[in-house]
Amino acid sequence: MPRNAGFLFCLAVTAALMALILLPLLAVVLGSCVNVSLLGLSSDLWSGNRHELLDFSAFGYILEHYGDWAFFSLELALACVVICLLAAVPAGYAVVRHPFPGSGVLEELVLLPLSLPGITLSIALLSTYGELRGPLLVLAGHLLYTIPFMFKVVTATLRSFDVARLEDAARSLGASLFQRLFLVVLPNLRHAMTIGSLLVFAVSWGEFNVSFLLNRGRPQTFPAVLYDTYTNQSIQISSAATTIFLAIVIPALIAVQWLGDRETADLEQGA
Repeated sequence: MPRNAGFLFCLAVTAALMALILLPLLAVVLGSCVNVSLLGLSSDLWSGNRHELLDFSAFGYILEHYGDWAFFSLELALACVVICLLAAVPAGYAVVRHPFPGSGVLEELVLLPLSLPGITLSIALLSTYGELRGPLLVLAGHLLYTIPFMFKVVTATLRSFDVARLEDAARSLGASLFQRLFLVVLPNLRHAMTIGSLLVFAVSWGEFNVSFLLNRGRPQTFPAVLYDTYTNQSIQISSAATTIFLAIVIPALIAVQWLGDRETADLEQGA
């Protein structure tokens, strides 16, 4: 196949994949503010009472009725980021720098929650800590799903350079343990911790199954708003909820991609 033909083929496949992913999202976003009859949804059930071409009132409705749900999700996501930084970073450093018998198995066990269905994890937590059902148990469920991301990013980064040699060099210059950790190790993990924090935030913000099963009463997490509005509200209101959801999570995912590309470029330049 000629080179130009190969390039056009790849371009066509990329465009098709982008259309497959982006067009449904675009339809949902437009549904939040454009008269849905223009999108081919013309029944009263879907269009509600709207007759204007553009109407942004659904966003006000979501913020008025589900604003506390959004804040609850944001609080959970930020709490997960802080706890993961405080727990997973030291744990990753300890496993890489001071491996012990069984540390390899421990690394695999940390990743185990990612392979478990949300309902399995929820039942296990309820069976063990049922008296804590509510926000505290929801936070525990989120941590089980988010700590593996931070842990894996940190351990992979620590193994990508000779951290032992850097620490030995700092020690030979008289640096204390505190100085080695905060002036040598953590600066080299800054990139990994930033990417890990964004991943943790995105995973926690979008988590639904564990949150829905472990929480009680209201507020629920914001993904539950999508479930609630899609089952009980018009397409305009549910689309507005989805648009707000995407407006929070997409910048985090773009930042992860941008930082990942930047780290790769830095490694290539240093090679």
